[in-house]
Amino acid sequence: MKKLSSIRLTAILCGLALILLLAACEKNSTNLEETPTISKDAAESLAGDLAYSTGGTIDQLMDLSTFATVNGMEGLDAKYPNTYFDITRTYDPVSGEWSIHIERERGTSGSIPYAFVNRDYTLKYMDALGQAQQYYVVNADTARTIQFNVVQGSGRHITRRLSQQLNQLHAEWTVTNANQNFITINGTYNRAAVDTIRTWNRVRTSDHTLQLNVAEMSVPRGGYPALVNAISGHITGHFHADVTFTQGDSYSEHTIDRDIDIVIGSGRAEIEIGSESFIADIVSGELVD
Repeated sequence: MKKLSSIRLTAILCGLALILLLAACEKNSTNLEETPTISKDAAESLAGDLAYSTGGTIDQLMDLSTFATVNGMEGLDAKYPNTYFDITRTYDPVSGEWSIHIERERGTSGSIPYAFVNRDYTLKYMDALGQAQQYYVVNADTARTIQFNVVQGSGRHITRRLSQQLNQLHAEWTVTNANQNFITINGTYNRAAVDTIRTWNRVRTSDHTLQLNVAEMSVPRGGYPALVNAISGHITGHFHADVTFTQGDSYSEHTIDRDIDIVIGSGRAEIEIGSESFIADIVSGELVD
């Protein structure tokens, strides 16, 4: 009888040990395929990289939209009456190109979302014959095409769950239909940044690069914030990140590579990352649950 009780006790203790072992493994596991947040974290980074309020892709599209208007460069600061904004610009008559430097805040420091960004642009207006002209309107005729480059960019932004330090930014865009109410933008966009995402029990740091191909993006001319929801178009690209997981004393690193497909319209970005899909607000840079 005592022998039977001893066997039962041993079995119970072994079972408990196995349960504790499995629980410990589950708690400490940060295997890339077992981490359900990895694609969502990538989507949150993308949402911030795209959004208007965070100084993302949409922000630069709206600047370009403003430049496609009469006195667009001179009037750009009027669109930001309540936050810090500064612009300097010089024109090279030999190349027919403007060099533009912008510094701005989006929101108020300490609020969410918030962004502080600086950007260096080059801009060239071209007439119906493809010849450079100094301004959007010359001799009562508007430019037909605009060549627009983001030479460099840096800054930081914050959303509810994510803070980002932008390290590199470059874009090469061509605008057609520059004399229409909706301009069409095609080109490439590249960004490198470090995101920190915090939850109650884990910190994830994502050192990532983003490569985007912007195709037939339709943007209303004028650059007013109220027009953001009228932007529509298709973006494809690739997201690469070196991700660090910290949970208590646990620490691990992983690499993520995903092809991405993004459809923008009605103020939303439908983001496909691999086999998963997410919806983001292109104004705030937040995922929509």
